[in-house]
Amino acid sequence: MKEIIKQTVVFWENCWGDSLMMWLLLAAALFLLIFRRKKKSTRYLLLYLAAVLIVFFCPVTAKIIQKCIGELVYWRVLWLLPTIPVIAVALTEFLKERKNNILQFILTLLCIAAVAVCGKGIYQAGNYKLVHNYQQVPDEVAAVCEMMKADAKDAEYFMAADNFIAPYVRVYDPSIYMIFNRECRGNGGKMARRLYLEINAPVFNYSNIGSAGKNLKCNYIVVKIPNHQQKRELEAFGYQEVGTAGRYSLYRLGDKADSVRSPVLDRWNWR
Repeated sequence: MKEIIKQTVVFWENCWGDSLMMWLLLAAALFLLIFRRKKKSTRYLLLYLAAVLIVFFCPVTAKIIQKCIGELVYWRVLWLLPTIPVIAVALTEFLKERKNNILQFILTLLCIAAVAVCGKGIYQAGNYKLVHNYQQVPDEVAAVCEMMKADAKDAEYFMAADNFIAPYVRVYDPSIYMIFNRECRGNGGKMARRLYLEINAPVFNYSNIGSAGKNLKCNYIVVKIPNHQQKRELEAFGYQEVGTAGRYSLYRLGDKADSVRSPVLDRWNWR
């Protein structure tokens, strides 16, 4: 339980970062609680705010939700926080009391400035980057997919990549078959789980990746660009470098994509 509480606090702090929006939300909630608590709509809004906070910070509900959606994305529960409605209602209620039009206009500008200062521009926070592909995935993901498709031609194949590349691959091209799904859930088996853990480890063990990939007959693997020794470790298991894109290298098992074929591909018509 202590670990869950610590993780929850970290998610909370990372959500707000160095912005003052959390304090603006607190000020707005206190204003509504003190001066507008008798208003029915305000009570509903504050009760909803309290319910989301309780669900997020309660270790029991946190554990249940994390089992359903995964520990790494638990912070998305904070998307349910009515941050904008609470602040907007509080500012509106505050401004409504000012009958003087000029004063109301000046205070409105000050409120807008307060929101602007407390937050951070969504395009300046580093969350969005300009890319050059129609599917709007990172360019190195698009480059990896295009390399793989050009190399495989019409062959059917499996590929494996880490948690940065893999989620985007099916967005870019749904015809590409993944050796494991998100967080390796489902019935992929122990070897698929091993490959998933190795390819997402903080420090790569290229021998383990190559061994697990070969055992699964995974035609392509995408790894962080290896040095000379690490390349030899992958080559020892039959993987050959196809090319690089950004921080990643694409490796193929065998001389061509259909050199090996996983029996999983023959179980049903994937397309």
